[in-house]
Amino acid sequence: MEKHTKIYLAYFPSHSGFYHCEVCHNQATEIHHIKRRSEFGSKTKDQQDKIENLIALCRSCHEKAHANIYTKEFLKEVHLKQMQVYEK
Repeated sequence: MEKHTKIYLAYFPSHSGFYHCEVCHNQATEIHHIKRRSEFGSKTKDQQDKIENLIALCRSCHEKAHANIYTKEFLKEVHLKQMQVYEK
């Protein structure tokens, strides 16, 4: 299991092992970096796997994120709302 996936699962533990896509609420299959890993320079590489940069997506939404149909700003807004709900 990749480091960023472990970080996401630790922050949002699931008792059923099922995770919802944060955008469409179907079953999530992937943990996506909102800001692409390649956008981090060597001095900020440790920031790429912060929970604020990780979002659970289904395959369809993940493809839309990579096609820029879902912008980074949109994904960040959706994810921050999810984090606020979880913290309550």
